[in-house]
Amino acid sequence: MRPTRTRRAQARSHSALPQRAPTARSYGLPLAVALLALVVLALAWQRLQAAFRYLPVDRAIARYHTEREIPTDRLTVLIDFARQAIGRHDHYRYRDGLSQLHYLRGLDPYTPALERRPAYAEAEAEAVHSLQQAPAQPETWLRLATIRWILHDEPENIVAPWKMSVFTGRTHSALYAQRVELGLAHRAFLDEEGRAMLRDQLLLAWKTHPGTLIQALARRDRGLEVTRGLLEFNDPSALQEMEAWLEKLR
Repeated sequence: MRPTRTRRAQARSHSALPQRAPTARSYGLPLAVALLALVVLALAWQRLQAAFRYLPVDRAIARYHTEREIPTDRLTVLIDFARQAIGRHDHYRYRDGLSQLHYLRGLDPYTPALERRPAYAEAEAEAVHSLQQAPAQPETWLRLATIRWILHDEPENIVAPWKMSVFTGRTHSALYAQRVELGLAHRAFLDEEGRAMLRDQLLLAWKTHPGTLIQALARRDRGLEVTRGLLEFNDPSALQEMEAWLEKLR
């Protein structure tokens, strides 16, 4: 009986002890977790709003690449949407999309003549900003080179992004013909590496999109003087086929 009484007495003595009040330290970890969750939620909400605002821009650009029709009546609104998306979350895709919209505005025949050069300048600036955030964008590099070509920039400022387009996406087949056309236009300013790149893009384009390549050659090298210098010792059979195809167009 005595041990039982002793345990009861101990239990009563423990229950009689004053309970320790919660301290600020005991609340610290849950409070920090809650604050972190709020910050993450706020950032996620900003990104969600940016993605939602950019959605019409994404659709319009995709439609242009499919149909090749500039959305003249919506360009101003789409540019505003892209800027709003960047304001909420500065992402390289949104910058690149804004660059494409300004580029289309420069190309659009309905854009007043005095507004085209500023539109191209805006397209160039946004492309540079996007590439600073994410350099591995071959299409953006090529657009940058093309814009500078349109703006009559210095040849080295055109050739450099042209090369980067090849470096970052050599086998991007949708860019072959445009790369060839720009490279042929600046053949005199290409070093040995640049000439090798141009030869490579010529042959890739001939294997995958010969009709599109022939159109580019008809505009930039109809007599095949430059192309002959690039291919006569490396791939004479491809050169003969190109000559025969161009002969049919004359």
